[in-house]
Amino acid sequence: MEKCRFHEVKVSAPSKVILFGEHAVVYGMTAVAASLDLRTRMRIKPHKSRILVNFPDVGLKESWSPEQLKTLFQHKPNTEILDVNYVYLDLIHNFLKTESSDLRMASVICFLYLYSLIMDEVGIVPMEILVESEIPLGAGLGSSAALSVCLSAGLIGVLHQVQGYEKSIFEYTSSSIQKEVCGFAFLSEKILHGTPSGIDNSISTYGGMCRFEKGNLEPVRLERNLRILLINTNTFRNTKDLVERVGEKRVKYPDIVKPILESIHAISEQFLTSIQEYNQDLNEKKFYKILEDLMDTNQSLLTGLGVSHPTLDDVCRTLKKLGIVGKLTGAGGGGFALAVLPPSISGKTVLVAKDLLETKGYTCYQADIGVNGYVIEVVK
Repeated sequence: MEKCRFHEVKVSAPSKVILFGEHAVVYGMTAVAASLDLRTRMRIKPHKSRILVNFPDVGLKESWSPEQLKTLFQHKPNTEILDVNYVYLDLIHNFLKTESSDLRMASVICFLYLYSLIMDEVGIVPMEILVESEIPLGAGLGSSAALSVCLSAGLIGVLHQVQGYEKSIFEYTSSSIQKEVCGFAFLSEKILHGTPSGIDNSISTYGGMCRFEKGNLEPVRLERNLRILLINTNTFRNTKDLVERVGEKRVKYPDIVKPILESIHAISEQFLTSIQEYNQDLNEKKFYKILEDLMDTNQSLLTGLGVSHPTLDDVCRTLKKLGIVGKLTGAGGGGFALAVLPPSISGKTVLVAKDLLETKGYTCYQADIGVNGYVIEVVK
């Protein structure tokens, strides 16, 4: 392959959903999260002369000449330390003539930062990047992490081709390559969110399900995919305000709130125990009955904390009339609810549920959880 040429790269990465542990996780207790088969997809193709990014989901298209980027990239930080260099980040903001608060440009900022680090060894390689996503933006499902993982894996895929790696990202899913993808994606998440937990980019990189406690991620073996129905209440919520509200209640009424949080933690742990039993020989019907009980109880506890919302309550009531158990996911106060769909439930019942919910102004998504992390291929 001639220098600085490569074949088209296709990469996708999943979003994430929190199943159990909302708000308790803030206080060092257990949460359970899983990859969600709503994916961000990216294509990277060679370009004759420019570096072009196209994000149609947010109506954004930008391009630069290698000469323009060469001047900017002279100031890039040392690649040995994967942490945000805020001086360099400010230079990127100035280069793009955008404020740090401009969320629409955030994806481009992350692209330029990662491009300058990952492609450092081979210089500026002209390319065209197209990104499309099935993940609702800003809804707490890890849309930014999925983009960050796609950028990281996709650019590494280009680098491996240009350098002629025999053990490239396309043929080898080694832990070292996954760790590299996850590391650059985490850097991108820091640029976007300041101090992220790392749970979103880890789930999007590795896929599957994980136990998360005190900043530590532990993979959870899941023998069978679980199907869920996700319901967007289309009600705006402020995660920071909701977390602060629970914190204030915890200080004001410790004897009431702490036991609620501990019960939420216990639900997460019971779910993990049930998953282990289900992987072995637990009867499917019994497993889903336990799961429904845990979800129902968890929703009641979250309501007791004051983080539910009339729309979330309405979703749960509507589902319950059809024999489906739902709960909020994420911070609450609006946002998303989820319901696990047992294999025994009929397709007709699911359609009826979706019709009823969408008639009320909600948006429904049906997806598998515990799916693969990033998937990458070279198109020849």
